[in-house]
Amino acid sequence: MTTAVETNRSPSGVEANRGFTLLEILIAMAVFAIMASMAYAGLSAVLDARQGTAKRSESIARLQQTLYLLNEDLTQAVPRSIRDEFGTDQLAFSGGNGEDLLIFTRSVPDWAQTSARSRLQRISYRIENGSLYRTVWTLLDRTQQSQSRRKKLLSAENVEVRFLGEEWGGSWPAGGGALPKAVEVSFTLAGLGDIRRVFLVQK
Repeated sequence: MTTAVETNRSPSGVEANRGFTLLEILIAMAVFAIMASMAYAGLSAVLDARQGTAKRSESIARLQQTLYLLNEDLTQAVPRSIRDEFGTDQLAFSGGNGEDLLIFTRSVPDWAQTSARSRLQRISYRIENGSLYRTVWTLLDRTQQSQSRRKKLLSAENVEVRFLGEEWGGSWPAGGGALPKAVEVSFTLAGLGDIRRVFLVQK
């Protein structure tokens, strides 16, 4: 006598080996796309922030260098007029004349000198095409062969200067003195806004 045995196995085993349906694959791809989009947006934000921070750090470093140079130059200003390369007499200190923000003579500390060089320098701060430049002449009474060193300090949307004589004014000479008592420099820098500093000239 033969006994029939029932099983739960499908005739061809299709149910046990069934793969993903097209709908499941589409859902999985949609979820992956959403997650990838979110990850990319987060990474892009991090990279943009890093780039912005790097630019801001560079701007701050350039500003700090500029302020340092202004302080060193202005505190060493001396009342020594010069003759330029065309033989024209130039005042010891002038500024606020268009692109020429500051032009003056300064002394240089002994430790920065060699015996073959003068202890005086002529300094110019000039704004050109949105950039601030510093020029140095080591020979005061110049000829047309005299050389200078010129360096770009920073990019600025605007730079303004004011001078303290008897009162504050926008240009120098004024107030009856060879040198102003103080100079105020105002910068407008992209990403940093407005920065204002006052430098003493006569201690």
